[in-house]
Amino acid sequence: MLTVSPGDVLLPVPTAVEKAIGYRPHPTTCTRWTRYGVRGVKLETVVVGGRPRTTEAAVIAFVEAQTANSDASSPDA
Repeated sequence: MLTVSPGDVLLPVPTAVEKAIGYRPHPTTCTRWTRYGVRGVKLETVVVGGRPRTTEAAVIAFVEAQTANSDASSPDA
């Protein structure tokens, strides 16, 4: 679960992903990242008005965690 601090900008998941990494993934991809995760890492969200919201920082942490898990599981490591 995402911890929200005063001043955090909560965005719809596709918008936050687009701002953080430069492209907007398919909505189903965003749903998969928040519900099931990738490589054992879920994108942290909060629900506001029945809709999932996240921050750019949470997206960046999600991508970095995936990269760390990928590097650790590679045969060259």
